[in-house]
Amino acid sequence: MRAWGIILIVFGSLSLLGTLLAAANGAAGSGGGILFIVLGAYLVHRAKQKKEEKNQHDDWSNE
Repeated sequence: MRAWGIILIVFGSLSLLGTLLAAANGAAGSGGGILFIVLGAYLVHRAKQKKEEKNQHDDWSNE
């Protein structure tokens, strides 16, 4: 899940960069890259949260 999150953040950043460059040249663009960045950040956050929950569960089980 973390890997997919990072991939989505990279693609979203590239898309947003392309949109900003197009807007600088006067063309209209969509802000779809922001959606990918937000979704990727959520996936990375969720993967980190699940890892912490697993570590807490393992620590509790070992005691």
